[in-house]
Amino acid sequence: MTRSITYSLAILTSLLFIQNSFAQKPNPMKFETMEELKANDLMEGSLSTIDGYVPNMSVTEDGNTAYFSKTSHQKPLYGVFSKKEAVHEIYRAEKINGEWKNITKLEVCPKYASAKHPTISEDGKRLFFASNMRGSYGKYDIYVADIKSDGSLGVSKNLGPKVNTKEDELYPNLYNGTLLFFASEGRDGYGGLDLYATQVAHNTLTTSVNLGSHINSKRDDYAIQLTPEKGLGYVVSNRGQNHTIAQFTVAYGKMNQEREMIADNNENFQTVMNDASSYEFASTSFDDE
Repeated sequence: MTRSITYSLAILTSLLFIQNSFAQKPNPMKFETMEELKANDLMEGSLSTIDGYVPNMSVTEDGNTAYFSKTSHQKPLYGVFSKKEAVHEIYRAEKINGEWKNITKLEVCPKYASAKHPTISEDGKRLFFASNMRGSYGKYDIYVADIKSDGSLGVSKNLGPKVNTKEDELYPNLYNGTLLFFASEGRDGYGGLDLYATQVAHNTLTTSVNLGSHINSKRDDYAIQLTPEKGLGYVVSNRGQNHTIAQFTVAYGKMNQEREMIADNNENFQTVMNDASSYEFASTSFDDE
């Protein structure tokens, strides 16, 4: 797909370099140590699978609840002689006495539709994920559902056109409570999936911003995770030789007096991030019958 480069803004500032080489044994982004997951392989992420990059589970701040997605093959709704198709489903697990138990499938979308790549908000009250359920703007869109006090989920809400396009939006990942990173294939960018970000607050969000050429490449860039204490970020991309998926290290940002990473003071960037015309979540994309 031919793309014209129209985004020059980067959310991460003072990006210094991208390492030309990556580790011989790259590790996927982790929300929890794999030692605690040996009893259930369904919860493990992987850099290289048939489906490409599969992220690890997302764990609540107290470490007691995890969300992850699993793929199964099911007969489609229509077509008696149709072959089974891959369907992605989201599960929740609870840690009891140091072990993951009570694995439950969550009904975040209608049957036969897929939902994957869940990520939990820091306050444990919202679950973001990608789904191709009916009513999406294109293929996979980013959705959010409120998590009730009893652990059940509210109505899945589409994040709307400030995030979603006619193509795929995947791999949502929250940083610092309000900054939502995701990968998109539906905008003019650098090629394949590009990484974007939007500020999420209450029921509003800002226009999505491309993270720029320091992070994105001509190939697929799936996800990014930051380590402010080191001033480093980790980008998962298939820019490796023969399109292999690997984890790349980036150095970024600068610190304020509170030693927190801060965004660029670029005037154009601030205009985008402080856009007053924020978009409210749609509430009619999926109603649990």
